[in-house]
Amino acid sequence: MNKTLKRILLLSLAANALLLLGVTAGLFSLGKPPAAPSALSVNPHSAIRNPQSASPLSPEAAKAAAAPLLTDDPATLRDRLRALGLPDAVVRAVVTASIKSRDAARLREIDGAALAASLKKPYWLYTRGGVFKAIPYTVEQMKERSAISREEQEQIKQVLGDDAATGVIDYSSLRAAQNYLTYSTFLPPEKAARLSDIDRDYSDLQTQMLAEMGGFRMPGDDAKLKLLEDEKQRDIQALLTPEEQAAIKLHDSATASGLQRIFAGFDGTEDEYKAIFTLENASNEKFMEALTMSGYGGVSMSEAYRESFAAQDAIESQIKTLLGDERYAEYQRAERQDYQSLLAAAQRFNLAPETVAQTYQVREDTATEAKRISDDKSLTTEQRKQAYAALTEQATTQIRANLGDEVGDAYIDNALGWLKQLPQGGTVNILSGGNVYVTPPRATKAGKKKR
Repeated sequence: MNKTLKRILLLSLAANALLLLGVTAGLFSLGKPPAAPSALSVNPHSAIRNPQSASPLSPEAAKAAAAPLLTDDPATLRDRLRALGLPDAVVRAVVTASIKSRDAARLREIDGAALAASLKKPYWLYTRGGVFKAIPYTVEQMKERSAISREEQEQIKQVLGDDAATGVIDYSSLRAAQNYLTYSTFLPPEKAARLSDIDRDYSDLQTQMLAEMGGFRMPGDDAKLKLLEDEKQRDIQALLTPEEQAAIKLHDSATASGLQRIFAGFDGTEDEYKAIFTLENASNEKFMEALTMSGYGGVSMSEAYRESFAAQDAIESQIKTLLGDERYAEYQRAERQDYQSLLAAAQRFNLAPETVAQTYQVREDTATEAKRISDDKSLTTEQRKQAYAALTEQATTQIRANLGDEVGDAYIDNALGWLKQLPQGGTVNILSGGNVYVTPPRATKAGKKKR
């Protein structure tokens, strides 16, 4: 066999092996077709089936040339490829892909189980987005995924050297997998894969831009970031139909994230979710557009906030009409951060629904009594402080009895800051949404405090 032809064929086979192994391991995506044919897009068997179009090698010769790739031992594969004189970059890429491909089937099983579980959950009842983004994997699945990643990194390091492995979990790929699972709940798989690729590509570009800025913005930086976001939206619009774009907003937008957090603690229906989403999203998009334009000579930021607050009042009135007084009160409760925090504690520590209800009733009763004490004009400043202190001690004892000392204290620290402020005195206000605020007493010039 001609030595030059043999090496060319091996390079082609190695490149195609890298692609096939990479797709299997999730290293590459077939969602985005290449702009032009390349070595990675050639059928790995085309040279064998159609030798006149590729090389004069017989099937037997081609099979013999490919033999170095047919081994399950990464070290053996490394040595064979190096012995053939292949470039080190090709050797590393093929060996790395081979190692990663071993656990690809198990990773697909984990992802399949996570997707199946996600499909069973009403999308409007659990959180997505921001710091509250719901990870589709269970704790056990996350641990197994992390263990697989660590094992792969360790083997890559052993076979190819310290500089070949990153030494860290591939969180970028993990985020892409999470996004794919999220999108697969409402998009066709191939579009979910391509949309996940778009997210990752633009996220990487944005990260690079922000790193170059180094935390110090210059004129024109905001325009660059906006241009990048505009390009991303154009790619998404080219990929998805208008109906699919609307589905993204409904399932996985900033508005959806906030509303799903509320619905996680509110027994709402999908129709109610869609109706409220329509109201909230229109206002949010207008507000974000106003904020963006404030940087380009549009309305001032303070004016944008004023208009947003005014619009929100109108929206709340419409939501109240939609739900009725009783259910609207439940909706408002679910909006409160302290109630969401309690639900999170219940999920983490497997607390019974009645425990949640009893604990939050303590919060409600304490807020009502604190407001009564604050409004009692017959009390002196010292008497009011003593009443507040006694109320705080009583509420703390009851919360600890319900949740346990450690969880109870954490809940108070995380969500009931106003309760800890009470013993200092001051004025208690309960806003229309039910949130409690304590205004500390003002100090006089003589160092004394007024009510």
